[in-house]
Amino acid sequence: MGSATLTYKVQHTTILRYSDTVARSYNEVRMRPPDRGTQRTLSFTLGSEPATDSASRVDYYGNVVHRVDVTTPHRALSLHAESVVQNEPVRLSPPTPWAPRELQLDPRLDYALPSPRVPLRSATRTLLHEWCGEDRSFDALLHVADRIRAEFRYDKEATTVKSSVDDILEGGAGVCQDFTHLFLAVTRHAGWPARYTSGYLGPKGSEESAEGQSHAWAEVCGTDGHWLGIDPTHGGQVGQHHVRLAVGRDYGSVAPHRGLFYGDAVAEPPEVTVFVTRIQGPPERVARRPTAMLWNQQVEQQQQ
Repeated sequence: MGSATLTYKVQHTTILRYSDTVARSYNEVRMRPPDRGTQRTLSFTLGSEPATDSASRVDYYGNVVHRVDVTTPHRALSLHAESVVQNEPVRLSPPTPWAPRELQLDPRLDYALPSPRVPLRSATRTLLHEWCGEDRSFDALLHVADRIRAEFRYDKEATTVKSSVDDILEGGAGVCQDFTHLFLAVTRHAGWPARYTSGYLGPKGSEESAEGQSHAWAEVCGTDGHWLGIDPTHGGQVGQHHVRLAVGRDYGSVAPHRGLFYGDAVAEPPEVTVFVTRIQGPPERVARRPTAMLWNQQVEQQQQ
């Protein structure tokens, strides 16, 4: 977890290719890490090809969203986001569970209710009772994460971005998105507000860089209003090497790219590469306002 501030440079590239030319596309992008909790974004640039203008807003969940309209014909869309993010040591003290009546009067109730990707059904309620009995403490939630890590196999071929909680229960395998959705269902049954978190994993230990895909985990909120991260893919609480990108009720709220395009073409699966490097020493502070970001073109559109 660490006792000193850690700084990371995150390079995230997404390329979309089409079977034919598309006339135009309209896109939303959630790729700017937030300033939230123990995390601060020191700089952020976003460049893409072909070039276009952009606008930004903050959505209902507090995520920075960029609207990108590409009005020139194109057969490929390329997006490159680069961030410098600073993480302070994470909080380890356990939060206090909610009393049902207390939660009913709090806006965080929204995160304890069913959502499109996290229905609250009998199968996940049964798992809560099998794994935790009547225990509804924060330690019980950590136990849920450990059980998911131990009992479900990590397999990139087992599910897709559209897979459901039922799919992972039936197949016994999935990826971080599936494990997080399952954890959210069990945790919400236990009466805790719990949200989906997208982001990246930075290098651990003596490693200076890490290459891989985006990651997902959960955050739960206690009565003091603080959110603590739990990673059901790896078990246990999140550490300083977890870099938060966006939060929401489930994956549908945080998809990095979403949009529409005009034309008869077929979109190929996006090509995504992520590279995270730990910066040694004091980083150069070049923070910019969202409206001043580098936009050679920011585009990405994906049907999901």
